[in-house]
Amino acid sequence: SGDEIFVKQNIEQKGRAPESENVRPKRMDEPSMVRRKAVKFKAFRHIFSEKDIKTGVTQKTISKKLKQSKYLENKYYAYLKELEKNPSKTMLFPWDSPLRRIIFFIFFWGPKFLFWGWIICLFLFIINYIPGPTQHTVELLLARSLYDTARNIHRLPESLATYAHSAGIVDKNGSIIKAYGKREVTKKIPDRVRMALLACEDHYLLPHENNPWHVNSFLIHAGVSWINLLGAVKDTMLGNTRGASTIVMQNAKKMVGNDKRNIGNKIEEIILAYLLVSKFGKEKNLDFYINTVPVGANIYGFTAAAKNYFKKELDDLNMQQIVTISSFIPNHNRQIAFYEIVKGKNFSDLSQKNRFHANKAINKINMALAYLRNLDEITKEEYRLWRVNDESSIRKIGFRDFRSPLYGEEEWTSWNVIKEVCSRSYTVNGREISGSRLILDERGDVVVETGVDLVLVEKIKEIISEFLKSKKFRKILRKRNLTVWHKDAERYEKLKLTPPYEDFEGFMRNLYQNINIGVIAINRKGEIIAYVGGKEFLRGSNDPDTTEYNNSRINPSSSGRNIVIDLMNKKAKVTPSSTIKPFIAYYNMVANDVNLESVYIDKPVEYKYVKSVGKKIWMPRNWYNYDKKGEGANRYLGRRYSLLNAQVFSVNTIFAGLYSTRRVRNAILIGFDKIGLEYNHEDAKYWPFGIGASEVPVQQWLGLYNAFLDGYYRQPAFVKRILVDGKIIYDQGAKIRNSQIMLFDAKTEREDEMKALYEVCNRGTASKMKNQFKYHKNLVSGKTGTAPGARSSLFVGHFNPYLDRAAYDDKTMTLLVAVTTNTGGHKSVGTSTQGPVVVAGKIFNYMYEKKLHLMMDELIGNAKRKNAHLRNNHVYWANVNRYMDHLLNKKCGKHYIYEYINGVDGYQEALGQILNSSNKIYTGKNDLFDSLVEYYCDQKKVVKMDAGSPLRKKNIKN
Repeated sequence: SGDEIFVKQNIEQKGRAPESENVRPKRMDEPSMVRRKAVKFKAFRHIFSEKDIKTGVTQKTISKKLKQSKYLENKYYAYLKELEKNPSKTMLFPWDSPLRRIIFFIFFWGPKFLFWGWIICLFLFIINYIPGPTQHTVELLLARSLYDTARNIHRLPESLATYAHSAGIVDKNGSIIKAYGKREVTKKIPDRVRMALLACEDHYLLPHENNPWHVNSFLIHAGVSWINLLGAVKDTMLGNTRGASTIVMQNAKKMVGNDKRNIGNKIEEIILAYLLVSKFGKEKNLDFYINTVPVGANIYGFTAAAKNYFKKELDDLNMQQIVTISSFIPNHNRQIAFYEIVKGKNFSDLSQKNRFHANKAINKINMALAYLRNLDEITKEEYRLWRVNDESSIRKIGFRDFRSPLYGEEEWTSWNVIKEVCSRSYTVNGREISGSRLILDERGDVVVETGVDLVLVEKIKEIISEFLKSKKFRKILRKRNLTVWHKDAERYEKLKLTPPYEDFEGFMRNLYQNINIGVIAINRKGEIIAYVGGKEFLRGSNDPDTTEYNNSRINPSSSGRNIVIDLMNKKAKVTPSSTIKPFIAYYNMVANDVNLESVYIDKPVEYKYVKSVGKKIWMPRNWYNYDKKGEGANRYLGRRYSLLNAQVFSVNTIFAGLYSTRRVRNAILIGFDKIGLEYNHEDAKYWPFGIGASEVPVQQWLGLYNAFLDGYYRQPAFVKRILVDGKIIYDQGAKIRNSQIMLFDAKTEREDEMKALYEVCNRGTASKMKNQFKYHKNLVSGKTGTAPGARSSLFVGHFNPYLDRAAYDDKTMTLLVAVTTNTGGHKSVGTSTQGPVVVAGKIFNYMYEKKLHLMMDELIGNAKRKNAHLRNNHVYWANVNRYMDHLLNKKCGKHYIYEYINGVDGYQEALGQILNSSNKIYTGKNDLFDSLVEYYCDQKKVVKMDAGSPLRKKNIKN
């Protein structure tokens, strides 16, 4: 057309290159000219469209497009030249660009993708979320595909119970000390509990008839809530980190067994969550979660929580109480914060951390109650009453008062076992896990075996309780503190504090409330067999002294509850006082080549001014006052004592002098350092350390005394073994064998020192235990100690109910009894002979009589089985009982017979003679029985000391 001719002419005219007068263009051959024209034409066709040719363009547009055409012509010609050189080279088409291609893809293909994508998404949404048999099919099929192809994903169990966890701490007889983490996965859960938990944790796990239609139709998930996941991602990116795990995903997390938060673990949890719902259903997953979820410190499951927090069965809780339990998930710090308020604190009294946790729990409770109200699960009145706003509303929830769910039947034992187990890691099925993970989460049956004897522990608690309540001990306290309490009041005044008492009676009430007695005992292997850490056993609701104390004006902030201190744990320390003397005696014998008969003079080390006395006095002072020579107890300055008697009578001056010698001091400190004893190294340079004036750890000190038995130091431990599903993963015995330290390697000196420890209990400072344990002679070895001013006192020693310790090695125990106060200051708890020795004697007496009666029952039972004539004659049994009572309680001349018959094995020997079918003493042969008594009473030396242990008498012949 005419327009086309016009455009082409203009194009040719504008496209013709200007020729310079001085430069002539290169002449091209004919093929090149044709090719160039073709290229030029192709560039024109790319720039000028059919529309341009039909409608026409302006002169300005023509000029612009001709420039573009010239540019494209040159680029395309270069493109062809390059392809001639390298045909395989990949190049972008000259008039193409990445931007043009993107624009073309968006505007040409984009609408097509959007259209078909919308159709596909709508189809998937319809089959995946509209309620019915196909709901969540796509998600479940995708999860199943990944589960089947990725073999490293944890396999699903046949039953959810496979992932149940039970943990128990048992004593030496298998009795439960503490059972926690016991998860009853099959226990039926009330619907109210399910509803309350879902209100707090997972609104969209199950549909509800009062939910809006769109919630039940589109938001109820199949184990994974993608809406919640996306919301959590958004919040986390904005700096407000939060979790998005559903209840089923938290069950899956138990199976993954990894607390680390990473994408890989989260994907695995998502896949397992779908499969858990597919295999077990939502209801079973929900019940498993409710029965196993931690809802406080070592409280697992809502049933246990109901008993711990409210002392009720789960069915008896109201909705507010159930929601409160749910609010403690997943942080038990919320429980701690609430209990501070329950016990009397206000929000202003809480630390910033606990205030934060309390508010978190309150918000969770109120939001859950509002959700339940919207679903008509609770009434408006219930919602109004149960909302939590202040301290008063928290206290009205109905929490019962309890110290800690960590404690079991024997509080201190369970707490210390938990700490010991959690202090190390373990290998279970090739995996290394922490102690806390083992106790709290490791699937299977976890059993922690201890050497503790629960029956003995309970008896010790009973003994201590009776002792503290005794009139005799109260009288001792009053007498010893008559002149002391003024000094204590002055101490408060100097500190510008108000004393927690107004007069002597108030001082005594305060003192009595704060006296603690701790007992710890170990066997030869170092296994702890008894542990009472404080005075938690003393106070009961029926104790009149508690009532009197609560109603008094003294220290009202305490609400009548004792400050309980664990006196016996690994970090607890004690002033050893005179119990250090046996170590100095042993190392003195080793370093100076002396023995128990070596003589030393009672001579003070220095003469110095003492501020508390107000004058110069000889130091150190002994526990007794000096007499004139030949008067009183004949304890005069300058008296000579053998090393044995210096220990028996606990002469401070001699041991201070011995410790002051460099050779002895270095020897004892090297021994202490060898076993890693914690002590004040600065104090250890001076003689007061030699009379026990510097604190040492209780358990290490007990281990040192245990080393006197065979020379080896073993660190006391609670845990004997740990088993998971019957498989041993930890054995303390093997560890002790590898870690025991030879401390007393000089056998002769060690055995001599054991003789001295026997004599201390036979006739020295510990001999007063005969008032509680009349059979004590040669069965107990040990030493007493009283701190300055009697602020604390203790007894450390060994006991075996059998005289022949070598034959009954496993029956030997080493025991430490400490009496002290929680408050410090100027107070006296009495001397070691007035407290620890009395308690120890009662404990030994109980153990001895128990073992004696067991022996008698066993021996008599055997005789009955073997001798029918004896079995059926009651007169004979009356004779046996009469003869044994005579041996146990009657005298032989001026002395009791039990002073000649030592140990259960001694009485076993005597009873064997009475039951012997050859001599038939049991038939009433009093003359033969008298001969038996005469035999024992005529022994000039009933026992001999050998190898640190009394020897048994020779067997009596028929």
